[in-house]
Amino acid sequence: MVDRNLLGDAVRSGPDRPAHELIAELAAQLAHAPSGVGFIYDALSSLVREQDLSDALLVIDSPPAGRQVFRAGRRPVRGGWAEECAASAEPGLYTDPAILPPEAAASLSNLCAVAFRLEVLAHDASHDALTGLLNRRSFDDLLVGAVSRGVRYGWSFTLVLMDLNRFKAVNDRLGHPAGDEVLRAVGRGLRSFLRASDVAARLGGDEFAVILDGTDAELGKGLAERLSQSTVEMVGWADVAFAVGSATAPDEATTAIDLYKLADSRLYEAKRER
Repeated sequence: MVDRNLLGDAVRSGPDRPAHELIAELAAQLAHAPSGVGFIYDALSSLVREQDLSDALLVIDSPPAGRQVFRAGRRPVRGGWAEECAASAEPGLYTDPAILPPEAAASLSNLCAVAFRLEVLAHDASHDALTGLLNRRSFDDLLVGAVSRGVRYGWSFTLVLMDLNRFKAVNDRLGHPAGDEVLRAVGRGLRSFLRASDVAARLGGDEFAVILDGTDAELGKGLAERLSQSTVEMVGWADVAFAVGSATAPDEATTAIDLYKLADSRLYEAKRER
């Protein structure tokens, strides 16, 4: 059982700078932190270093994300007190040794909870809630940047637009909850199949877009085929397939608008042929 007195009353000759000064400095940095999660890890590492600690671990309960555990140095939570805290301790800051004043511990815990909440909000603003993929606005911004870099540095990539065939029939026959299950399965499949350099988004409805590194149009067709198969396997009852249209940059287009129009026209042709 983890002691709820997270930081205890232990006293020892410690750091030159009081903990509250470090926390005040971190609070000022939060407004400019590019990542909430990155801020939390940096804060824990600074705490360990400046307060002469052996370790620090933070437990956050943040609905709907759930229980989150962070350890200084991004170390895994295995064995000893850290694993016990991660498994069963109440939310809060845990340090080894437990020497910080309780008010300092509470302040840092609250600050990190705010940082994590900001991370969640930033994620929600840029991602589709149903599939977990990027949303249309974020993807459009990313596509503009990708085309610009492609023109400037010669990076070639393929924009693939995909549209689910027979999706309306699923909604009409089985209802929208069934359609949502299909879309979630597509999102899981895309995250599973894509490489680290690839990006996927749900543009809206049953429309998806992917940026694939390289200029082989067959990559998009192969992805769509694998995605169709995995969706059927995950859902079990839906007969779905994708129409695909693709275009490459910078060979075929040097602006995001032109690239998208070209891929969309090819998608339309593919749907018409079906």
